[in-house]
Amino acid sequence: MQSVVRHDQAGWQQTAAIVDIGLGGARVLVDNALAPGDDLSLSFTAPTLWDPLVLRARVAWVASGAASSTGPRAAGVAFEHRSTDAVFALYELIVTLGYE
Repeated sequence: MQSVVRHDQAGWQQTAAIVDIGLGGARVLVDNALAPGDDLSLSFTAPTLWDPLVLRARVAWVASGAASSTGPRAAGVAFEHRSTDAVFALYELIVTLGYE
């Protein structure tokens, strides 16, 4: 699954692979540097929505050794849900992906 990840503080945006996703957060693979505590937004195209689902998230962890890696860096993000509608939309997205 793909998402557009935006880091406003650092001024970058990129398409990133989402390896795992749940209602509480996701594991993302990005090419740019991240640090625990960074604020991000993740934008998903969902088959049940007209517009992309945009979720705010905070980096919870970054894989050790990721800073020296030349490939994508793995990071865990915790979603910061701001509405029940967004949580329900995320749930519907997860259901369409076949996650349990």
